[in-house]
Amino acid sequence: MTVADYQPFVERMIGRYEGGYGWDKSDPGGPTKYGITCYDLAEFMHEKMDSMARWAPIVKAMTLATADQIYQQKYAVQCDFNDLMAGADCTVFDFGVNSGSSRAIKYAQAIVGVAVDGIMGPITLAAINAYDPTQFINSLCNNRLSFLKSLSTWSRFGKGWSARVADLRSYSLALLQPAPLVAAAPRYQAKSHRIPRAFAKAYGDDELQNLGAVRSQRRLARRSTAPRKAMKRPARRC
Repeated sequence: MTVADYQPFVERMIGRYEGGYGWDKSDPGGPTKYGITCYDLAEFMHEKMDSMARWAPIVKAMTLATADQIYQQKYAVQCDFNDLMAGADCTVFDFGVNSGSSRAIKYAQAIVGVAVDGIMGPITLAAINAYDPTQFINSLCNNRLSFLKSLSTWSRFGKGWSARVADLRSYSLALLQPAPLVAAAPRYQAKSHRIPRAFAKAYGDDELQNLGAVRSQRRLARRSTAPRKAMKRPARRC
């Protein structure tokens, strides 16, 4: 239904919100390029994300073509981008890129009144497409902003996130017009031309716990395989 919306929006999202390589230590996504995190890239490469420091140069070397593949094969599929109505497609997709697809879909499901499970199934898809598009876009952007304000990183990234959501709202609403005058941004813009600090991942407790569980499991695995030091016997007292 909205295949034509996809590539222009992804190009705009990268140029306007995400930009090139960066690693802000306050960003839970870690090393990121074009909006793709070290976790995304490791999953795509079927490898373990065992260390942000080790993966930083790998992420930095990632090509735009690889980022495009990840967006298409992961985020666009998870939110069923091509079958969502115009405007809703970009609104759900961008929320998913920024905060995880499951959270974006759960918030969308709550708006349209279907079971909240974080999966874009046929019932959820039909409910969104049957909903008033203007109301859906505004409600999802409003609820997303409320979620962002609840995060501990709001003080650092809130201004950028607010500008990102406002810009996304305008863009998505314009797609509802018969002949939207929405120009795609260049494939990449320098940081000075982007919305400052709109790139940081806005993960909630669920997403952070999932990432933390992955890291904890890997730390335990490394410890279990590490050679044990011989224990020194205490000196015998006479």
